[in-house]
Amino acid sequence: MTTEIFVYIAFSLFLLVLVFFLMKAFVRYNEKHMNFLKKEHELLSQRFAPERYPKQNSMLQTRVQAYERMVLLLERINPSQMIPRSLAPGQTARSLEIKLQQTIREEFEHNLSQQIYISDLSWELVKTARESVSQRIRKAAEPLDPSAPASDLAQAILVGGLEKETDPVEKALTLLKKEVRELLK
Repeated sequence: MTTEIFVYIAFSLFLLVLVFFLMKAFVRYNEKHMNFLKKEHELLSQRFAPERYPKQNSMLQTRVQAYERMVLLLERINPSQMIPRSLAPGQTARSLEIKLQQTIREEFEHNLSQQIYISDLSWELVKTARESVSQRIRKAAEPLDPSAPASDLAQAILVGGLEKETDPVEKALTLLKKEVRELLK
């Protein structure tokens, strides 16, 4: 009896430490991306300063803003960003799955109109990234009991993402950044 309790406690502590280090790695990874985005935004702000270009082409500004919104969309639906925002104490795996899918749907629908300002390839990659994240959440939730703790689902989603060689979100982000740089040349 005492041995079983010790095993359960040890396993729980192991999982807690594992989740802590995974979350720490994801936070560090996302801070790097956010710093890059801040630098890009500062460069764009300097480049489009109204006093520098009083008659700047408003269409170019609109297109750049559309690319910025697509980058923000991709960052917001990235599971490592979404999960910490969506987790709540006492939440079940099923309620977390619903919340994550709802967040993806809302973020995407909020930015649907931006597709007219970005390239067709970029839009396709954004849609592919959205669907990939959505599928990743569904696949991670399938084997879990719906009443399991939300942390189990969060861990399954994050670990599942580490196993992928190519991340569709990263692929879309890379193309968006490349196209913006081309626009600004």
